[in-house]
Amino acid sequence: MLAPDLPLNEDQRLQALRDLHILDTAPEERFDRLVRTARALFKTPIVLISLIDANRQWFKSCIGLEVDSTPRDISFCGHAILHDDILHIPDALADNRFADNPLVTGAPHIRFYAGAPLRTGGHRIGTLCLIDRNPRRLSDEERGQLRDIADAIEHQFTLQDAFEAARQINRHQLRLDAVFRTVPDGLLIIDDQGVISSANPAAGQLFGCPPEQLRQQAALHLFTPPSQPEFSTQIERLGTDGCPGRISFEIRGLRGNGESFPLELTVSRMPIDDTSMLTVIARDITTRKSAEEKLHELRRRQEAILDSAAAAIVSTDANGIIQTFSKGAEQMFGYAADEVIGIHTTAILHDPGETLERTSELSRELNTEVPPGFRTYTQKVRLGDAPTQTEWLYMRKDGTRFYGEVTISAIPQEHGGLGGFIGIVNDITERKQLEKMKDEFVSTVSHELRTPLTSIRGALGLVLGKAADSLTPKARQLLETASRNAERLTLLINDILDLEKIASGRMEFAMRPIDIVALTRQALQAHEGYAAQHRVRLQLGVCPPSLTVSADENRLMQVYANLLSNAIKYSPADGAVNIAVTEHEGRVRVSIRDHGRGIPAAFRQTAFQRFAQADSSDTREKGGTGLGLSIVKAIIDRHAGHVDYESAPGEGTLFYFELPLPPASGGVMFGVRSRVLICEDNPDVAGILAAILAEEGIPSDVVGTATDAAARVAASPYSALLLDLTLPDRDGLLLLAELRADPATRELPVIIVTGRADEDQGWRGEGMYVLDWLQKPVDRERLAAALHRVIPPDSRARILHVEDEPDILQITRMLVEDLADYDHASRLSEARGKLRENRYDLVLLDITLPDGNGLDLLDQIPPGSRILVFSGQEPTGQMSQQVAAALTKSRTSNEFLRDTIKNLLQK
Repeated sequence: MLAPDLPLNEDQRLQALRDLHILDTAPEERFDRLVRTARALFKTPIVLISLIDANRQWFKSCIGLEVDSTPRDISFCGHAILHDDILHIPDALADNRFADNPLVTGAPHIRFYAGAPLRTGGHRIGTLCLIDRNPRRLSDEERGQLRDIADAIEHQFTLQDAFEAARQINRHQLRLDAVFRTVPDGLLIIDDQGVISSANPAAGQLFGCPPEQLRQQAALHLFTPPSQPEFSTQIERLGTDGCPGRISFEIRGLRGNGESFPLELTVSRMPIDDTSMLTVIARDITTRKSAEEKLHELRRRQEAILDSAAAAIVSTDANGIIQTFSKGAEQMFGYAADEVIGIHTTAILHDPGETLERTSELSRELNTEVPPGFRTYTQKVRLGDAPTQTEWLYMRKDGTRFYGEVTISAIPQEHGGLGGFIGIVNDITERKQLEKMKDEFVSTVSHELRTPLTSIRGALGLVLGKAADSLTPKARQLLETASRNAERLTLLINDILDLEKIASGRMEFAMRPIDIVALTRQALQAHEGYAAQHRVRLQLGVCPPSLTVSADENRLMQVYANLLSNAIKYSPADGAVNIAVTEHEGRVRVSIRDHGRGIPAAFRQTAFQRFAQADSSDTREKGGTGLGLSIVKAIIDRHAGHVDYESAPGEGTLFYFELPLPPASGGVMFGVRSRVLICEDNPDVAGILAAILAEEGIPSDVVGTATDAAARVAASPYSALLLDLTLPDRDGLLLLAELRADPATRELPVIIVTGRADEDQGWRGEGMYVLDWLQKPVDRERLAAALHRVIPPDSRARILHVEDEPDILQITRMLVEDLADYDHASRLSEARGKLRENRYDLVLLDITLPDGNGLDLLDQIPPGSRILVFSGQEPTGQMSQQVAAALTKSRTSNEFLRDTIKNLLQK
């Protein structure tokens, strides 16, 4: 069997067939009549109008078959559409193309076939075919008759196009009529004479008269007399240069009863033949206008209320862009509203250094990274929806600063979500001044009380000690009461003075490497007696053998004293206080748990404030000043740490504090970072500082601006930063705030070296700690002592890697960073300079360098330094005896390179 080929224009032929919209339609008498005529004329049992689809031949009209289609690949008609002539097969069994066709060998047992192609649009889409189960042959006259009937069918196809177009037009017209009748807005058609030619029912309702009465009247009559000129002017503008083909405007309409009303018109020009019609959409906006007027009145009232408030009231969108700025805000900040509306609040009103510092604190508090900027002020509101009240340092337009207390609330959207924020700011400068006066007064009084109180305590102690036997019981009881209260008063005064020192920055912190586990054991031993008095056991849980931190031992003992004494006091008799030391996310955590009555949730907001106690009766029952936790927080903050607690009423309390661990292992504090960065814009002073560091065996880099310093510490690790405060691009304290806000540089030791006096340091806040504050000219011994707190002399091996490939340098640095301090040079000239200025325990040497052969350095490397050749070239037996080992890059794994370096350093 020979399957029919596809016509060359098959895609276009199929599209022409589909365009007829006749496939799979119901039988039609106009086609069936022609098929019956052909059967009567040719006396054949089967006559078909067959349409050839992509995979089938489908019968639009059929006599003599029970099916409506057969596969195309076995069809006779598939062959017939390949030519314009009639396909005439007298005997299918005698034709090699069809002899084994299943339609011949099986039902309907075709022997005779004659098919006349049917065309539309120049494409043969099917056939009119005659089929007989017996052989026969058509005469020329019969062929002509078959063609005539096929032409009649083709004519019906032409009518089919017209019928389909008429149906489409009719459906489209029906849809237009339905829209015209049912659209809620008034629709008018106005001719080129300004007369209404058509109006829908909604227009009749809008203007208060039936649509048929609107037709044939002038459109101007639909508007109030004062509005008619406006309508004419707008129509004249329509379509002119600079005016679009459609315009919308508001106007006063006129109903049939004489009532006027606000109307919104949308007018379009509609050219038809040689005339120009207007389509008008009319909408009653009475309700909208009423709502707008009420909204305007509400806004006027709100503005009057806001403008009468002394506080600054500022609203923003969800991203912090100012939306409103009250009169009080204008007076407080010095800006006019139109100067700040549309500008981000952080760029205008807030101190950038404080924002960075608060961002760091908030990130630690929420245990998630908070991006610096507007979220610093609003993150808590976003998380809890409740208004928050905080104090901030604000900036006026003239650059002056003042303290403000702000309450921030969320503005919800109508259908849910966050629409923005509103902040109410009150100037608390006067309150701050009063607080400062109070603190100064308290400090002065405390100092003045110390001398007589010391005498009173001493005298009472002598009387109770030496003359106790001669006292009556009543007198002894009174003296013991006086002595106890003198001790409490001494404790209160000392706590007040400690807090005042910390707040003013005058308390000295002698930071050095200490074993926090050993210090914890020492603190427990010191409190064993106090615990025994309260019948409480101190239990140290499982903890590491040792953990080294940089801290002031005496200040940490104050922390232990406050936390342990509180836990002991509030534990039940025969109870236990559990202490643990653990590593937690790169920090050491010391936890102290009691099993007392717990702390009420309402106390959390004030727990670390001065004179804060969960219950005022605690002072009488347990003793204490209410200053202990405030002191604890201040000390831990100066150690770049964090303190907090977990508690539930009736279930006890867990207090814990965390301190940063050094970034390197090996037991040496801050050993990884071996270089110091000097940020000083005076070259002479920078040179002196670099010379002092060199004498101490500490290499350094020098930059002259805060911007360069920030870039350096971000790109390379440093052991410490020597920071001048008077820099050409910005104040050094702002740089310090940025470093403390960045988790990557938060723990970087900073030594201030400046001509500015360390007095009245209002800049000091939580997180703004420094290792030392040195005034120029620099005290060499004090500078060296400060540096050696973080860079113990000769504590780590040093490596120089001479290599020009950045990827190799980066990988090698990562491999050895816990083994030694790592330095590199990419050229021979750079390496010679580093070898003259520094001592290295190991030199990794590449042979092929941009300015020569790496082996040329061998004579300049001192005998005490071991040499490892690490190159792309294969090692040769002629290398100097100075070379301890030679490795080929392509043959050396990271593990083997690290092991080789480690072994050479140990030798």
